Amino acid sequence: MAIKSVCKTDVVTIDKNSTLLSVSTVMQNYHVGSVVVVEGMNGKRIPAGIITDRDIALALISSTKPQELRVEHIMQSAPITVKTNEGIFEIIIKMRDGGIKRIPVVNDDGSLYGIVCADDLLTLMSEEIQNLSKINETQINKEKGTTLPAEKTITM
Repeated sequence: MAIKSVCKTDVVTIDKNSTLLSVSTVMQNYHVGSVVVVEGMNGKRIPAGIITDRDIALALISSTKPQELRVEHIMQSAPITVKTNEGIFEIIIKMRDGGIKRIPVVNDDGSLYGIVCADDLLTLMSEEIQNLSKINETQINKEKGTTLPAEKTITM
């Protein structure tokens, strides 16, 4: 299954020159734990980085002047991205290998299409496991109403 069919396309984005206070406010207003940092290129939004609530928390406790910090100072530059046609299992491997929970999804031209997070994939996978677990139940219910063919006698 291509990630395009399950990713969220309403991505919250921000400019790299934004303050930590402004990105924190955006996260609170949109109820998200990450924001994709984008740069404009030929009218397209190109992912330049990603910033998470954890990045902000760690930066605030380690900085002597947190009010001067900007998104570009702490964002994860050149984020790992996936293309819209990539499969879910390949993306899970990228997340595992990169130790990341969120990945921007891009079109073939590199422009932002959506975002997928580990929680989205966990929900999807649990639904699929539930569907698999119902196969036996469905099979038994189908068999209850049928009669078995008479045993054939074999003559020698």
